[in-house]
Amino acid sequence: MKKANMEIEEMMMMRPEQRGLIRTITQQANTHLIFIDDDIIEPSNYRDVIHCLATCSDNDSVNLLVNSHGGQTDSIWQIIEAMKGCHGDVSVTVIGAAYSAASMLACMAPECYIAGSATFMLHTAHYGSIGTVPNVQGQTDFATKQINKMLDQAYKGFLTEKEMDELKKGKEFWFDSEEAGKRMAKRYKYLSGLSKITQPKKVKQEVEVE
Repeated sequence: MKKANMEIEEMMMMRPEQRGLIRTITQQANTHLIFIDDDIIEPSNYRDVIHCLATCSDNDSVNLLVNSHGGQTDSIWQIIEAMKGCHGDVSVTVIGAAYSAASMLACMAPECYIAGSATFMLHTAHYGSIGTVPNVQGQTDFATKQINKMLDQAYKGFLTEKEMDELKKGKEFWFDSEEAGKRMAKRYKYLSGLSKITQPKKVKQEVEVE
């Protein structure tokens, strides 16, 4: 047998890790689908969602499927905070309604996909207060300050400065999928100009509109 053929045969008999240039490492990766497709109610109902976002590995991905008329802002913001701290890749897909608190979730997502059937509605929060006049005044002033802070975080860049002012004064804004997609792209452009501390983990410049 020629020497060249013997060398080839010896190479074929070697273990793959001895003769190859490629090393393959197998890692587990999970894809989680979370359905936000009902009224957003008390925070305790979303413990599984928070747990999923909090325990994801770097290899995991989470897609929140949104079709909701909104609801409690304290519930949606606990999801948003968990989403911001998630180690995996997080995205939101709007496949129907993204109204009120649900629109906040979409606008705060690192990535947002907007289906052709999607519609957005933005407005300020509804709340009430009971007690003595001074206490009601104090509660109202505090609540208004906190709500306006949330509105700024969620919608700056999506709405113009004039629209933001009108929103805080009580105006509702309605957008179809095409308009929402254009505005989401503007919001991501706005976010990309913020410091690394305040901008999302990953900014998607182009929003897919079916």
